Amino acid sequence: VLSSLSAKAQTEPGTFTLMPKVGLNMATMTNADDAKMKAGAVAGVEAEYRVSNLLGVSAGVLYSMQGTKYSEGDYSDKYLMDYINIPILANFYVWKGLSLSAGIQPGFLVSAKNKWDFGDGDEGDVDIKDACESFDFSIPVGAAYEWNDFVLGVRYNIGVTGIFKEAEENSNNGVLAITLGYKFAL
Repeated sequence: VLSSLSAKAQTEPGTFTLMPKVGLNMATMTNADDAKMKAGAVAGVEAEYRVSNLLGVSAGVLYSMQGTKYSEGDYSDKYLMDYINIPILANFYVWKGLSLSAGIQPGFLVSAKNKWDFGDGDEGDVDIKDACESFDFSIPVGAAYEWNDFVLGVRYNIGVTGIFKEAEENSNNGVLAITLGYKFAL
């Protein structure tokens, strides 16, 4: 019984799988002086078709909390930006259970706020969605390890398009995501 449980490390060629997943994002913006990574959640589902023992093709829909934060002394400033991302990936299975992935990811802005706190009771937030581009494009690269249909993944989304509509030196999203999912064969 134990040998049959440990023998299944990944799906077979010719199969479709559906994988709900949840995880943690560590997001920031490029070209933003003194920006620090902001934690947020990521959740959604990805479907994969296993082409061969070495290759799978996947697409998904993920809700992703992104943005960045700044702080200096008592002052803090956060950009809270939520996206619906659609990763389309080629997954290369390089060793039993281990895969490397790369692809493209269109994203759509759901909400955007700037929240500040001066540390003296002066705090507030403002909706900045109208100042932001509604479409975001990224190049995701990552790795995942699958064991008994559980998948632990690490992915970095390299932002290609600018975040703001009118900016002299625009910023791009940079997001590190660590997720845990479970594959269901269809």
